[in-house]
Amino acid sequence: MKITQNNPNLISAVRQWGCYFLSLHYYIEKYKKLQFSVLDINKNYHNFVKLGYIRSNCYILNPCAVLRRFDISTSVRWEGPAYRCLDGEFEISEVKIKNTPGYHFIATNEASVLYDSLMLKERG
Repeated sequence: MKITQNNPNLISAVRQWGCYFLSLHYYIEKYKKLQFSVLDINKNYHNFVKLGYIRSNCYILNPCAVLRRFDISTSVRWEGPAYRCLDGEFEISEVKIKNTPGYHFIATNEASVLYDSLMLKERG
């Protein structure tokens, strides 16, 4: 997925707090062979807020429901940092950014970053 949180055409809440939301879209693109536009992301945001899957601040209330809208049936659970995905599983990792309130979410596979909506590695 090429869309990042700094895209000025994204809804403000997605630009500010949409890392988990965009990470879910990364996996939807990957598994369903889709390519989302900024307009698609904004429409999904409004739709999922209306359906109660996410809050208006992009807090994800029901990630499984978001994925089910794209025919991805899965469960979600929290695992510790030593956990390694089994076949058929994917992960979204929670990371703490120094001197920043809250957490950031990125799509990962073991130690590899697959998608980071803030492009932290490129920013140093």
